Amino acid sequence: MLSKESANEIFLNQFSYTAEEYCFSPGRINLIGEHIDYNGGLVLPFAINKGILAVFKKNENKIIRIYSADFEDSLVIDLGKAIEFPVEVNWKTYILGMIEMMNSKGFYISGIDMIICSDLPLGSGLSSSAALECLIGYVFANEYYDKNRKELALDAQHVEHEYAKVKCGIMDQFAVANGKKEMGMLLDCNNLQSNYLPIELKNFTLLVINSNKPRALVDSKYNERRAECDKILALLDGFDPSKELANLNPLSLAYIEDDILYSRAKHILTENNRVKMASNALADGNIEALGQLLLASHQSLDEDYEVAGHELNTIVKYAMKVKECVGARMTGAGFGGCCIAIVEKNAIAKFKQYVSKKYQENTHYTCAIFEVEISDGVGFL
Repeated sequence: MLSKESANEIFLNQFSYTAEEYCFSPGRINLIGEHIDYNGGLVLPFAINKGILAVFKKNENKIIRIYSADFEDSLVIDLGKAIEFPVEVNWKTYILGMIEMMNSKGFYISGIDMIICSDLPLGSGLSSSAALECLIGYVFANEYYDKNRKELALDAQHVEHEYAKVKCGIMDQFAVANGKKEMGMLLDCNNLQSNYLPIELKNFTLLVINSNKPRALVDSKYNERRAECDKILALLDGFDPSKELANLNPLSLAYIEDDILYSRAKHILTENNRVKMASNALADGNIEALGQLLLASHQSLDEDYEVAGHELNTIVKYAMKVKECVGARMTGAGFGGCCIAIVEKNAIAKFKQYVSKKYQENTHYTCAIFEVEISDGVGFL
């Protein structure tokens, strides 16, 4: 987590006084269950100790001043005037959208001076946008959202749909809002029922490998995959009563003649089943089986859902050449971003050295490899 001291220094430089109110909003990692949250499937995410830290002081002058240390840019909002959104989606869009959402619900919005800084790699697939949405909601309406965290997640998801124009599922926002230290979350995205389960990896650890590849196509490709899923549901209307792809009868796939749509549906059904098996593997302490499920997930995301790409495939390929690694896969939307790997603790240095070297040789990008801790959801410090 970021240092309060360094954040306070940035605040003092920007606003010429000291404020010591803090809010931290975590990123998230999805252990398994990719691209099925918007298809009513099961997912297994958890919040992490990397995220966005805010230092702030509320006021009554009806002016919001927010400075982003990462973008070295400021946002000023006069609450007495209509909100104007930027032409192109950027970090300000998520803040403005969340404030507009709270205004529409009749929440009181105060003026504020705030700085935000992040140690979450932007565009890495670790949910920086969900962290920012939930952060803003919690800072301005914490008394309500602290008791209604499911609603915070749904409101943040609405902002993503309405203002960022990304038709995301609920997983990212739900994990950021409802994370629990040292616990994963088995979430049914069809009905938002969730159960916490311990993530105990014994003599293994979970490593995150950031490909550092720009993800310029991710939003358009993400929406393209969603459109394909809508086509599948339309094709099967009358053949299968399910309204969510993850709950289709597997026999219904026989009605899908288009090869691409068949592959998309195949991934959704098999991935949903892998999440069930992964939760059982965790309960049984079978880390090797969990690792194999991660690898199978990646292969399906690459071959059937076609969202991996050369860089993420390269990471997984060389991760699995390290004998102490029992499983690896991409995490997040794909087309860049991050992978995760389950590695024996005594082989972390070896893994980092080998995978970093082979990745750079084969892609000309430099990856970043780091450990994370499982964190609580958004909250004041």
